[in-house]
Amino acid sequence: MLSAEQSAIRDTVRKFVRNEIVPNAVQWDEAGCAPPSLWQAIGEMGLYGLCAPEEWGGSNSGIVAWASVVEEVAYGDCAIANQVGFQSFPFVAKLLEHGTDRQKAEFMRPVIEGKHYSALLLTESHAGSDLSTVRTRAVRRGDRWVINGEKAFITGGDSAGIAILLASTDPSAGKAGMTTFLIHPHQPGYRVVRKEKKLGHRVVDMCQIALEDLEVSDENVLGPVGKGYRIILEGLDTNRIGVAAQAVGVARAAYDEALKYAKQRESMGKTLIEHQALGFRLSEMATRIQAARQLYLHAARLKEQTGERVIEASMAKLFASETAEWVCTNALQIFGGLGFVQGTPVEKLYRDQRVLQIYEGTSEVLKLIIQRHIAQEG
Repeated sequence: MLSAEQSAIRDTVRKFVRNEIVPNAVQWDEAGCAPPSLWQAIGEMGLYGLCAPEEWGGSNSGIVAWASVVEEVAYGDCAIANQVGFQSFPFVAKLLEHGTDRQKAEFMRPVIEGKHYSALLLTESHAGSDLSTVRTRAVRRGDRWVINGEKAFITGGDSAGIAILLASTDPSAGKAGMTTFLIHPHQPGYRVVRKEKKLGHRVVDMCQIALEDLEVSDENVLGPVGKGYRIILEGLDTNRIGVAAQAVGVARAAYDEALKYAKQRESMGKTLIEHQALGFRLSEMATRIQAARQLYLHAARLKEQTGERVIEASMAKLFASETAEWVCTNALQIFGGLGFVQGTPVEKLYRDQRVLQIYEGTSEVLKLIIQRHIAQEG
């Protein structure tokens, strides 16, 4: 159960999503972007600062409230939900823990206020999610760092106003030679090579970025030099709770579309839901969605109360993301040929959910983490 405050936040966001996002989601998906006014409205609602303290413009509402908001926004559009969730975790969380007051004022507060949203420049095409092999190089020159390299699959790489960048400052030290930097995308030395064409999540750009003699001052190093790898990996459990919440939101939207259609569409003299095979399918969809929600809420509560919860977050993301795929597949099946037509809600939901088993830890990686944990039990 959510508290009265958490429920009030969720209900406010639910109303906003139903009125402002759901009616426009397919159109924005086809256009490949959402209007700037949407991102501004989300910022004005305080959704980028849900877990930030009031002194920095946040509401300090907690991880459970944040995850519930991510679910509600994902009901309208998963890519928008990903951006909303990402601003709190990891971006604001990293700045709160490792940033100086000046860095918080310049880079964090504008995100909380909705003036910009942020990006994370980690992934490189040769390595995927294996950050231990990052090749982007930062070389010290006086009181500045000069950075050269490339980054791939960067969400918001063209549209974000602020970013955290991971680069190697000492290649001989491996993981211990990596450092995080705060940058403004599109400053000199930052070049968008191309915008990727994606299966889903089309309302937010994903880019390949070239870094060519990009200069960053010492005062924009985030955390200690050489600690970037640890800084980035901290809090992955919270990020995974957010993806689990996204998955539940997408699955709910697909289920609601399928249920509505099954109550209206007639076949062989009765509505689809009156056919036992489809009625049973919808029953299982509803059950799996509820189970996935309880898993992510359980992980969120534990995280809020006790700190790191790697196993609970891994289980929540694994189950919820695979539930989203199963629910969206079955929703499309209930729609039949209509579900296969581009421009229908279930077709978009089916495309959007697929990446949920990939980012913030693939299903295979999560199973490996869980396997290692249960092997040590008892």
